[in-house]
Amino acid sequence: MLDSDVSNADAHLHVDFYEYDRDPHKGQPFVRIMVPGDKTNVIDQPVRDHHKKRFPRQWLAYQMKDQIDTPLIGTPLEKWNDEQPDAFDEIQMREMQILKFQTVEQIATASDAQLQRVGMGAAGLRERARGYLTGKNTSQAAKDLEQTRKELDELKAQMAELLGQRKPLGRPRKEDVNVKYDAATGDAGHQ
Repeated sequence: MLDSDVSNADAHLHVDFYEYDRDPHKGQPFVRIMVPGDKTNVIDQPVRDHHKKRFPRQWLAYQMKDQIDTPLIGTPLEKWNDEQPDAFDEIQMREMQILKFQTVEQIATASDAQLQRVGMGAAGLRERARGYLTGKNTSQAAKDLEQTRKELDELKAQMAELLGQRKPLGRPRKEDVNVKYDAATGDAGHQ
């Protein structure tokens, strides 16, 4: 098995389906495929069936472009900039968007070749992106753990309440009766 089969190399590509607006192909769907950060290697050609099968999510988004905005898969760069403007400022965000990086995950998983095209400081940016994602995942896990603990405490309280209201199982006990036995007459009398 190849690494590209496991890690889905196509997930790192920027794929854009669009309508060509000049003659002789006016109105015909085209596809633009590029590696974020690499402006020199761009595939731009008419859409073929294998493009639709290879990039089904992007093709569906193109077909539905008038109906809804396509959501990104991952954390948008704007969110990182809003939450940590010191680690990822507005200028860096715009540079990454020009190079077609759209999510923090794309930066965090960028190859060294992609980073070379970004320029100086790109390796540090990739590490900051990884740190941001790690911190985000850790804080989410901590929130989930706290919620689970809260639910567990509520369930324990409910169980204790139910066990406190529990009636004893089985037949009720008989009342104690004081019985005197008269040995002379053989009679057992109640008091």
